[in-house]
Amino acid sequence: MNQKTGWLAVSLIVLSLFMSGCITDDTDENTGDENWNLTLEWDGNTQHMSLSDIRKMPSYTGHAYLVSTTGIRYGPYIGTGALLSDIIGPMGELNETSRLYLYGSDEYLWVLDNIQLKGEGYITFDENLSETENQIITPVLMYELDGKPLSEEDGGPVRFALLSENPGVITEGSGWVKWVSKLELHR
Repeated sequence: MNQKTGWLAVSLIVLSLFMSGCITDDTDENTGDENWNLTLEWDGNTQHMSLSDIRKMPSYTGHAYLVSTTGIRYGPYIGTGALLSDIIGPMGELNETSRLYLYGSDEYLWVLDNIQLKGEGYITFDENLSETENQIITPVLMYELDGKPLSEEDGGPVRFALLSENPGVITEGSGWVKWVSKLELHR
């Protein structure tokens, strides 16, 4: 082996060792987006949660079905996510004037009142789009749809969703905030 070939071989070995230690997959293996985080703001406090933090929380799985303002139905699906009540738990007690502002990274804003934070006060429909009453709705930050990580197109890595214990319960899609980035509690 001549000197030029020797240096080339050594350079390739060093380069491959360097690359094997420096190039890492910085994405979450389950969701593909470890760089995402959720900002919580309340009473002058700020906290950040990673996707891993949210996935470690107790999860809820339920029926996901929504209708857009133009009447297009999406679903039925099975959604899984962390309970909104668990996520906002560190923010303290709610009162009758509490409001939670949900921000999407696309600057979309949806506001939930104290009743909606408890899973009540939502308009629900049956599969004929006739209003129904007394449906149990569970607000979550959803990260899985039909057992797969929520795609970016569907609002992932985390989307606010209204899940139901019962199949066929449809909720208004305007409240299903895509690409959730911040929750801000106002009292």
